[in-house]
Amino acid sequence: MSPEHRWTARLPASLGRFRAGQLLGLLFLIGPLTDLAGSGLSAVAKAAALAAVAAFAALYVALLPPVGVLARRGSRAIGSAVVLLAGLAAVPLLLGAPRSCLLLFGYVVAAAGVALPAAVAVAVTAVVAAAIGLGLATSGADGSTVAAWTLTVVGVGAVTTALGSAMRANAELRRLRDERARLAVAEERMRIARDLHDLLGHTLSLIALKTDLATRLIGSDPERAQAELVDVQHVTRQALAEVREAVHGYRRQSFADALASARSTLAAAGIDCRVEGGIPPVPADVETVLAWAVREAATNVVRHSDARHCEIRLRDQGDGVALEVDDDGSAVNPGGGGAGLAGLGERARDLDGRFDARARPEGGFRLRLSVPVRPA
Repeated sequence: MSPEHRWTARLPASLGRFRAGQLLGLLFLIGPLTDLAGSGLSAVAKAAALAAVAAFAALYVALLPPVGVLARRGSRAIGSAVVLLAGLAAVPLLLGAPRSCLLLFGYVVAAAGVALPAAVAVAVTAVVAAAIGLGLATSGADGSTVAAWTLTVVGVGAVTTALGSAMRANAELRRLRDERARLAVAEERMRIARDLHDLLGHTLSLIALKTDLATRLIGSDPERAQAELVDVQHVTRQALAEVREAVHGYRRQSFADALASARSTLAAAGIDCRVEGGIPPVPADVETVLAWAVREAATNVVRHSDARHCEIRLRDQGDGVALEVDDDGSAVNPGGGGAGLAGLGERARDLDGRFDARARPEGGFRLRLSVPVRPA
């Protein structure tokens, strides 16, 4: 369906009212039909004229709104239907019907105004008004009659063209509103998926490491094994609360908490962790991105790198902050790029930051994130 006819997709809900309005408008044909019936035309000419009017009314109803076959074929088919409508309107007059049958051309410009683009509708109105004025003038009609019919056609065309433009504009606004709502839903789904991935990826890795450590310590050091299991219980409860917050959009990561959790995860895996530098107070959205980054980095080091050492460096860059996480592992790119790293890239871009994660030339893997900090 062409853009100018998107409004027709909105009509079914109110099609009954729309059709009622059309039928009421067609009642104005009673006058011309009465004049036609009382005219001196032959029975054959009257029958032909009545048949043309009946076909005209049927096509007029089919045009507003365009029936499926016309709507699917677009503007050209609808324009051809308007031309055919004008031809049917001319048939009674060519057969000698009374002058009141000129009213049919009012319906022609009305159909053009609603069904066609504004520029085309204006052209149709101008052509029809000029043709009626010229026809009346050449048939001997007085000036007031010519002016009355011409101005009537122009007035109907102007009103219906404005109405058609308004309907199309409203339909486009509704389409844009629906599209915006759809994009908002998709964005929210992506946010929840990204947050859950980042939360559960790190937390489940920590739980797996601590339960594995507790299993190995049960025989040799029961007290420490019990302590690890208590930590698992605490981490599990915390993860449940974080998932609920993420789903409802309330989650705000604390960088200090995320850093402590990352160090705990690395220590449980037997990976030595060294932290250098610090960051100044930053806005909540920047702190959240840094927190996600350090959690994701620690999770990937444990899962993929077989590293023994990890360095976390923080730098205040004046107009922003930077985080680097290096390990001396096997430099495997996690998951071929992974949803977690992709999510971090999205978070960084949302804040006009830069993100990079790749193998180091000297061996190991490096994750680097820098985010600008705008003054309040």
